[in-house]
Amino acid sequence: MEGATEFEEMYIKRIYEEHCREPGEIVRTSQLAERMSVSSASVTEMIQRLAARDLVTYIPYKGCRLTPSGFHYGALVKRRQLLIEILLHDVLKIEEGVEKIACKMEHAVDEVVEQALEQLFDYPSETFDGRRIPDVGRVNPNQD
Repeated sequence: MEGATEFEEMYIKRIYEEHCREPGEIVRTSQLAERMSVSSASVTEMIQRLAARDLVTYIPYKGCRLTPSGFHYGALVKRRQLLIEILLHDVLKIEEGVEKIACKMEHAVDEVVEQALEQLFDYPSETFDGRRIPDVGRVNPNQD
């Protein structure tokens, strides 16, 4: 998504993760505030900003749901995080703090770097520890 801030990407990824845990459920403001370690008011403000960009549907006093474009974007950010985790673990042999490091790096990865990582790892479907890598919007020339 053009022009998304790092904070917007973090929120949309967290909403995506909650959606994957409980598909179809409203992602509650309080739940997101706890995961992000911020106030409910901050979450509400960000949800409204994301709703203005058509990434979520805001449900006042409850939370939000991802729109199709929000789901797609959340999957993209999550995929980039997981590809970086594979790079850190499998190539650079880093064992500790991989998720935290990847979370910081994911915002700097563009489509070109993402494609290069996908090719390098032969379009993986899961991480080294068995987590599924989202394939929404993935370009894989090996697929029929």
